Amino acid sequence: MFLSVRDVCINYGKLEAVKSVSLEIPKGLIVSLLGANGAGKSTLFKTISGLKRPTSGSIWFEGERIDTLSPDVILRRGIAQVSEGKGIFPYMTVSENLALGAHSRKDSKLEIAKTHEELIERFPVLGEKAKVKAENLSGGQQQLLVIARALMTKPKLLLLDEPAQGLAPLVVREIAKIIGQIKESGITIGMVEHNIRFVRSLADKVFILENGRLAFETAPSELSEDELIKNIYLGG
Repeated sequence: MFLSVRDVCINYGKLEAVKSVSLEIPKGLIVSLLGANGAGKSTLFKTISGLKRPTSGSIWFEGERIDTLSPDVILRRGIAQVSEGKGIFPYMTVSENLALGAHSRKDSKLEIAKTHEELIERFPVLGEKAKVKAENLSGGQQQLLVIARALMTKPKLLLLDEPAQGLAPLVVREIAKIIGQIKESGITIGMVEHNIRFVRSLADKVFILENGRLAFETAPSELSEDELIKNIYLGG
């Protein structure tokens, strides 16, 4: 299996945030974690990317255990995360933000420059704003920037935490289109997202977490929007 979470528990002090969760993310799909606030979704993503250690259980990526590795090693293995809240470097330009995305790469400057050019073609607004400080971008442009910066690492698995949060409907549609294109390029995507319509338009599979436990998994096409909401917020 591409990514496998096996019986993982995650604590914050005495608080058990994630309780014996097991799930698998197949290669080439878009998978979404759904659940009410505090269900453990973002915590699980942080643990997959090495920002948090599991209390017990294990995480495997392409046949190798990774939950004991540091975040930078996991990044070089091919897992990149775009955290909630965008995480731009506001006083740096768009180009400088993108350049930071390649700091973990060991390949040549020519290969890094090639990735940069490919991303500018995919996100032309970032090329137009290359010398603009990131703080002066719109919310949608900042979201494009952090996604593009993560893609500079050449990930195999891209974890997106609330990619549609706080964005206007027109921008959300643009972000959805871009996520679909990223999948088509061969990158596997995991999403944490509260926008159910956004998830149903993109995800091949959803996992619903409830109070830190995996409560339900399904293909979003199998349930209506109302049925998904009922399972997420009312426990089915």
